[in-house]
Amino acid sequence: MNGSILIFRFSFYFEAAKTLDRLDAKQGSIKGVLATLPEKDRKRTAALVIETLKCEEAVLVSDKMVLNEAINASKLMTEERKISSRNLALVLCHDVLLSKGIQAGDGPLKQAIMRHKTRLHSEFTRVKIRKGAKSNEELAQVGDARAGFSEDEHIPDLLKFSPQMQFHDDIAYKTGKIILQDKASCFPAVVLAPPAEESAVVIDATAAPGNKTSHLSALMHNKGKLFAFERDHKRFSILKMMLSKANCRNVEPVNVDFLTVEPNDPTYATVTHMSVQRLLGLGTSLTF
Repeated sequence: MNGSILIFRFSFYFEAAKTLDRLDAKQGSIKGVLATLPEKDRKRTAALVIETLKCEEAVLVSDKMVLNEAINASKLMTEERKISSRNLALVLCHDVLLSKGIQAGDGPLKQAIMRHKTRLHSEFTRVKIRKGAKSNEELAQVGDARAGFSEDEHIPDLLKFSPQMQFHDDIAYKTGKIILQDKASCFPAVVLAPPAEESAVVIDATAAPGNKTSHLSALMHNKGKLFAFERDHKRFSILKMMLSKANCRNVEPVNVDFLTVEPNDPTYATVTHMSVQRLLGLGTSLTF
């Protein structure tokens, strides 16, 4: 039983290591590979993979590379049989040296790393000094194509990519696992901040094509009720297709001009949040 629990706790690190293995073997783009991760730990695993790739000197196998040099000097791979792969060692050592420590309970893998913690820190500091890096951030290799995106500093769950990056033929985009949206369009949903509660009742007064609506639904964790209004029939069809692709189960699309809705309609009597944008072409944006 205890062995099963420990394996479950460390599954996050195994997934991150396997993701790096697939990238090393050129089995897909980073966005495509990340989209195949188990949904439960996808955000956490993706963050570790991204941060590891951002320190490209620290993660790929070469005599000249920082974290790898520290691992080699510490004799971790030769003395610890539990560390079964180079990439597993890298993601574990990343959290020991560059983060808040290994995010899992005690067990053989953690014990193996911790036996070498002091030596790893010492070797890592030595290599960093030799590289002339005053901070860990200076080790990041922002020019690497595989690490050519980052987490947005303002919008949770938003990843920033180069404008040259093409997604339209990517399976993750086609199946609704990623949504393409400019940053400015993300702010209304974040500012509205509907709660992920069954009691939440939200109106998106101008919903099509559906990016903002799907963002609101995601913030609500598919809980509560979200009424999505769109008066134009063609745009309404696009809205429904988008919501279906994004698996928005708490949304009720309404093919009606929101301005014609009776304010006293009991259907909307319990509304708690509302997003109103670009009504009558005035460019108005209200969120309350």
